[in-house]
Amino acid sequence: MKKKELPKWGWQDEDHIAVLWNVDDVKTQASIRNIKLTKEECRQVLDACLHRHDANIGISWDILDHHIWDLFGHRKKVA
Repeated sequence: MKKKELPKWGWQDEDHIAVLWNVDDVKTQASIRNIKLTKEECRQVLDACLHRHDANIGISWDILDHHIWDLFGHRKKVA
């Protein structure tokens, strides 16, 4: 099975596809919400996305937001 590399967001071979999310995606999304996360905290968000994954809705920016808020929303900076 030869894997076809795609730019940062995924890969595919003859029988599979994968869309990839990374810590930079999480960090950027958290910063939009005024929440600063460490690399390890971003990994926790990705872990939550993976382990609570619902195949009916997939993983999207909204799902990242949900897990960021669920895990770290209490740290939101108040303007």
